[in-house]
Amino acid sequence: MRFLLLPFSWIYATGVFIRNLLFDSGVLKSNMVNKSIGIGNLSMGGTGKTPLTQYLATWLIENNKVVYILSRGYKRSTHQNILVKESHLSHEVGDEPLMYKKRFKNKINVFVSKNRWLGSVYVKKNNSNAILLFDDVYQHRKVITDFSIITTPYNDLFDDDMLLPVGRLREPKRNVNRASCILITRCPDNMSQDKRTRIKDKLSHYNKPLFFSSIIYEDFVCFGEKTREINSVLLLTGIAKNENLIAHIENTYETTTISYPDHYRYTLDDIKDIHQKFNSFASEHTIILTTEKDMVRLLEFEEYIDTNKLPMYYQPISINVHNEKEFTSLIKEYVGEI
Repeated sequence: MRFLLLPFSWIYATGVFIRNLLFDSGVLKSNMVNKSIGIGNLSMGGTGKTPLTQYLATWLIENNKVVYILSRGYKRSTHQNILVKESHLSHEVGDEPLMYKKRFKNKINVFVSKNRWLGSVYVKKNNSNAILLFDDVYQHRKVITDFSIITTPYNDLFDDDMLLPVGRLREPKRNVNRASCILITRCPDNMSQDKRTRIKDKLSHYNKPLFFSSIIYEDFVCFGEKTREINSVLLLTGIAKNENLIAHIENTYETTTISYPDHYRYTLDDIKDIHQKFNSFASEHTIILTTEKDMVRLLEFEEYIDTNKLPMYYQPISINVHNEKEFTSLIKEYVGEI
């Protein structure tokens, strides 16, 4: 049936080509932002941009840099530019920006703006030495960053995909030429050298530096009623890709899963349904586990969680860049002294 969508894919490709041509020829203006790193992808859905943004923020903080994360605040209910505070609600600023702020607190600044160029102008007026991390900026052609990273998952490489609506690519594969490097995300810890070589060979024609990373699952964090011992889990997710997380949790705990769409905005009725599902099988050693991104959305129902003493936990994750020294050295070449 996919071939029936091919004409629509060609129309989409033409639109993308014309738009990029207008930027490349200077008809539409792109603006260079100094001391900036862009994180993006070619595909729709989760490709590992958020953990990479956290990794870069951590690295910059450790190097005593003033860090701003700039995001559009996907699916937020507001329209104005906002400097994110921990007291904001997720629907006001977006779940990812609020998650960054709650994780790093006053160590970083998070700014949401539909127009990332205007957002960067605001930041540079406040601190010209700040290093800007642009979250999901690859298709935002008004901005040119010093360094640009394309993320693509180990088991779902962009090179194997097709343009919308046949596939999930937002741009033709050749447009990876605007990136400074490619980061393969969600690699298995026991990834063989043979598999690494095959991926390098597969993507070699793009002539881009290639790096690999894997997920680190950190200790659960409680944001509800604490449980002394955990034997089973009701896993609640509203993210694009939850397969790796499910496999990781099932490896240790008896697991029941409830899945919602990516960036899902929970309602009180949803929380009550989840509570009812939990009560249908829970023991004193069962918890409700969710992702860090879901946690900031669920905090809008903190009163219900506290009143009903729900054992709510979230799973923080981080990443390990396998060839980290080469990766950070390359960034320094483009961005300057870090």
